[in-house]
Amino acid sequence: MQVRNASSGLNNGAFAYTVSGMSQSIQDPPADPADGNPLPLERNTSASVTVDGIPLIIADHNGRLFAYENLCPHANETLDPQGGSLSSADGALLRCQRHAAEFLSTTGECVSGPCLGERLRPVAIVIVDREVYLD
Repeated sequence: MQVRNASSGLNNGAFAYTVSGMSQSIQDPPADPADGNPLPLERNTSASVTVDGIPLIIADHNGRLFAYENLCPHANETLDPQGGSLSSADGALLRCQRHAAEFLSTTGECVSGPCLGERLRPVAIVIVDREVYLD
């Protein structure tokens, strides 16, 4: 997966997905990567990427993509110092590896742990030809 800023230009007519606002996908990607999901991201998993120096978490929940700043509201540190997916088996939760805070993957709301009720910061991205751009 390549990561670039949208200002670097997008190809006209390229296949794209947009994730924006309060972490709602504007257009849902296909559920199966073999069916054209633009990321090499398995269903109900997450991955860390950096776009223009901003660490992000991109999460797949039942074939829908959600993007957040990779920053725990409790500790102001990345959620994944050990690397790997932060997603629960069903993709519903993202779990901080530092203090075990759990966030809903669809809204970023903390539902368990030291930052209960706080939220991950959603990030608007565009994914084109397996490349991630800030929107």
